Amino acid sequence: MLLLTCACNGSRPTKSEVFASVPAPAKSSAATTSAAVPASAAAVPAKRELTAELEQLIAVSKAKLSPQEKRMRLQAALEKFPEHSRQRESLIVSAVTGGALDPPEWTTVISNYQGRRAEIQVTKDALTILGVRFDVTAEGAQRIADQLHAVLLTPRVLQLIWEQADVRLEPCTLPADAAIASTARMIEHSKCVDQRIAGRKGLIVNVGKHWVLTNRITAKKYLAANYGWFQKGHRPIQEVGTRHDTAHTDYSQVLRLMKPTIRVDGREVDIRRVGRSPDLWGLVSDEGPLLVWRAIRSAVAPTQDDSAVLTAPLPAPGDPKAVRLTLKRGELPIGIEQLPEATTALRRTTVQRRLLKSLRLRTEDVPEEAYWSAAAAACGGRDIFFELLNHVDIDLAELARSRAAIQQGLTCGKALAPQVHAGIGVYQLEYDHDSTPSGLALLAVPDDSFQNQLLYPPLSPTPAGVHRAYCNDDEGGPRSVCQDGERSRLIVAVNSGYLAAYAHELPSLLERFTSSQPAPAPKLAELAAFFLEPTPAEEVAVAQGGSCAFALDFTAWAFSGDESSRQRALDAVNDNAVLCGTQAWGSVLNLSRKLTFIAKNRTAALVVAAALKRRAFEASRQVPTAISRVEAQKAFDEARYSAEARALRDAKLESEGTRVTFMVNVQPNAAELRAMSELLDERRATAQQAAAVVRVLAEGKLPSDEQISPLMTPAADGMAANP
Repeated sequence: MLLLTCACNGSRPTKSEVFASVPAPAKSSAATTSAAVPASAAAVPAKRELTAELEQLIAVSKAKLSPQEKRMRLQAALEKFPEHSRQRESLIVSAVTGGALDPPEWTTVISNYQGRRAEIQVTKDALTILGVRFDVTAEGAQRIADQLHAVLLTPRVLQLIWEQADVRLEPCTLPADAAIASTARMIEHSKCVDQRIAGRKGLIVNVGKHWVLTNRITAKKYLAANYGWFQKGHRPIQEVGTRHDTAHTDYSQVLRLMKPTIRVDGREVDIRRVGRSPDLWGLVSDEGPLLVWRAIRSAVAPTQDDSAVLTAPLPAPGDPKAVRLTLKRGELPIGIEQLPEATTALRRTTVQRRLLKSLRLRTEDVPEEAYWSAAAAACGGRDIFFELLNHVDIDLAELARSRAAIQQGLTCGKALAPQVHAGIGVYQLEYDHDSTPSGLALLAVPDDSFQNQLLYPPLSPTPAGVHRAYCNDDEGGPRSVCQDGERSRLIVAVNSGYLAAYAHELPSLLERFTSSQPAPAPKLAELAAFFLEPTPAEEVAVAQGGSCAFALDFTAWAFSGDESSRQRALDAVNDNAVLCGTQAWGSVLNLSRKLTFIAKNRTAALVVAAALKRRAFEASRQVPTAISRVEAQKAFDEARYSAEARALRDAKLESEGTRVTFMVNVQPNAAELRAMSELLDERRATAQQAAAVVRVLAEGKLPSDEQISPLMTPAADGMAANP
């Protein structure tokens, strides 16, 4: 059985900052690697009695039938339950966990909050059985999420999906009559959604309403909250509502999920820890620290034991003579002609910049232990320094159990830290694979000795053409196989570096990267030349028109919380630019960003310039809303907004032919620096405390209560740190 995601509970260590999330493939071809899914790795109930209806659904899900035939078979199986009932929902839940669930497609949405950036993986559409979006109660939604090791959405994440959707639908609203929860109405609604999608691909919004996680449901034991059906320029039809209990459903209450591990400034962190953190909550919540992470509180949350991982010996390495891919240090680790033909975007950044940007410390305040810890995460271990600095709660019992693994990660991190100081960088490629958005990452490291030090679960046997292969997005399986099967992301060691890619794409990528290729098509050559333009920037991202969010999501669009203003500018850029890009450099106090666009024609260039000018005007004059009651944080935010607003007013906008550039330099004045210094001084003190803990763990010891207690999560805005 294919799992949506693997064992990812609250105690899971954070992993590599090096390889950024890439969108999950829509449909995999037959894998030629060994990333298979063993039946024993599937998280299904220990004993599940197969009813005739359930056996029928599982059998039909494996049959080669048309969507219409599958829909008819599903209706036939459910016709025993013309109205919603516990029996119908039990059948749906059992069908999902029994293997009848259609393999979901994943994509990444971006969240920005107080200069932080998160990458959150969500399903592109609602979950389906035999091609039908099924409705469930909040209780049923939570049961399915538990079995699939996933998390229900928050209103904040749903808002991000609306803003970043590729396909926006008009809601399929049906009569609110006595048949609102009937099986026929469920199938009618799903068919209506399919008709409005009309074959379009990507992230789809308004496929229904969703049960969401919010602090509001703590008011009563069986209270549920739903949200959805967005409208352009208006509030959603269904704002966050708590009129229903956990046993209610109707045709519109479909199920969409997100993975529990997200990337925060390149670090993998459990979303529940992020939501509770007084520093990070705004990435996933719009109501302060989110203390509720289950739609039903009577059940027990899944644990790591739900998907047991057995230790296996390290597999034999690949034949060195068969490893033909050698990554280059410099402009690109591979040749321009070797880029995938359907490449749409490129990004590079140094690991050191990722580290410095994520810590929100003055450069001189970053201790060496922060480099060890960040590099430990790159080795597949845990970035304990990042967690401690951001008051992410540490489970002391779990810390004791994983002490040896933490020490092993820090040992690898200490060895890798000099390479981080030397400027090793990550290259990300976005491209289409079999007409589906995909991506990969490359890291050139001259020292091949790290291949045997990585802590990622090793894939066995080692695929041909690489030294070693590791599972990058799960905990591995009983025989060191990746539990996401051919949809698993792998990290493979090649000569002088590493490649992160999907298992089913690996053979074709290795073949392309190691064989002679013709000159790239003009469109791809233009994109690569744009990417390789000389610049002092530490971070560069470029994209083709229509995909500009990839290149711009860490730029001035994040200066303002006005989503409609941001979306108008982004729409204008996507509609009128052939190429778009960003260059960024600087520190937490002094930031420089340069946006460059190549427009379709001179008229289009004027449209892009006007959109940028309007965006700068609106963002510079928006009154910031205080989102923290902590005085030091509030003072920092107000000073930063002041400096950014002045930078936008003083921004340099130039247009020459079809090329448009927009230069922003954020330099706080003396008064703003004084206002920001209190928070930065506090973080410097916290960094010193966290560094002391990291030093102890690097020696294989456990920190004392006196060392760890000041770093635990404080109560935020008068709220308890834990539910």
